[in-house]
Amino acid sequence: MGHVGFGTAEITPKPGSQSPGGMAIRRIENVVDPLRVVAMVVSSEASIVAIVGIDALFIPAGVTGQARAAILRRCKIPVDNVLIGASHTHSGGPIVGCFASEPDAEYQALIASRIADAVEQAASSLHDAEIGQGAGHEPSISFNRRFLMRDGTQVTHPGKRNPMIVAAAGPIDPTVGVLAARVPGGDLLGVFVHFACHLTIGRGPGFSADYVCDLREALRAHYGRPDLPVGFLAGACGDVTQVDNLRSGTEFGPARCAIFGQALGAEVAQAIERITWLDDPQVKAIGDGIEIPIRDEADIRRPGPRIGLGSGPGAEEVYPGEQAMLLAEKARSPRVRCEVQGIRVGELAIVTNGAELFCQLGLDIKSVSPAQATWVATMTNDWIGYVPTASAYYAGGYEPRTARSAKLAAWAGQALVERSLGVLGRLV
Repeated sequence: MGHVGFGTAEITPKPGSQSPGGMAIRRIENVVDPLRVVAMVVSSEASIVAIVGIDALFIPAGVTGQARAAILRRCKIPVDNVLIGASHTHSGGPIVGCFASEPDAEYQALIASRIADAVEQAASSLHDAEIGQGAGHEPSISFNRRFLMRDGTQVTHPGKRNPMIVAAAGPIDPTVGVLAARVPGGDLLGVFVHFACHLTIGRGPGFSADYVCDLREALRAHYGRPDLPVGFLAGACGDVTQVDNLRSGTEFGPARCAIFGQALGAEVAQAIERITWLDDPQVKAIGDGIEIPIRDEADIRRPGPRIGLGSGPGAEEVYPGEQAMLLAEKARSPRVRCEVQGIRVGELAIVTNGAELFCQLGLDIKSVSPAQATWVATMTNDWIGYVPTASAYYAGGYEPRTARSAKLAAWAGQALVERSLGVLGRLV
């Protein structure tokens, strides 16, 4: 019989803290909904793994390292067996330095400590459980935000119904991944959800988990469990948001967030109804990685887009400083260690990277994976910036424009695809 435990902790920052995710400094005084850590620990006779989701824009390697060290000390779970994924909410706390915002060391330490607390709580509550994975399909709420324009370039968010748009320049991934545990033959213990879309809808002017909060509320209402643990891992969503540039209207605000969360929740609940439960799932973990160079100086200094996201006066004020910082980083350390981790729980294989990975690259990994079900968990264990497809890198737009948020060589995406598939082959 497999053993599962869940743990939670709060990571809401203090009022007045910065919130990263934009090009200007944002200080937030209010809390719309608490930010959380959700941890799931799964053990078998052969191994034990911890899967952790946090309501944050990113998670830098330093915070992951602090949390893993504490978890190893407290729970004896090996470092390579701990997965920590950021949801990518743009209403989170100051965990990284991104454009105008700066990291808060005190907040980083808090997150590392709370992650360890949640995992310890989960590990101390291990009990017999059945585990299963499933999938829903929700194609109507997410959209690729990059477009092929009539001049042959690609533009990120070119504006609603821009007459120069030819077609979307990339896909979406409509799969709603589900990993659930229940008392043998009985009630649900908790669930992790995997989906590929930016968390940029906004539930109001304050710290918030964005649509993940509405997803949690929808599932808790459905199961009549106000304390049901619901964790979230972000899929390959570097070029995917909730904004439909081909139609008029708005896709921001609390009402839209509720629609989004409820739509995901409905798919999760239906997927759980179809799950084949396993009472002794295989559990396995693999730690791996690859070194990728920071892009050449000529590419660092390449001009940015003329229109769309990443253009305009605000961007032109930010990017020169970003590029100067990156040149200094390249002089100190020209290559970046990119962790690629594999976690297996039963029929589900999870492969990770720290990138804002483009959707097509995630689909490539999933389509070739030897596993019965595969999640590509991005912004996990580290933050290495946007990693677009090679064609998008040269076609332009916001995501490839050089900054701390976009710094790796053009072939980084292909390298991560190939290394991910190598890990998956060893995992299954």
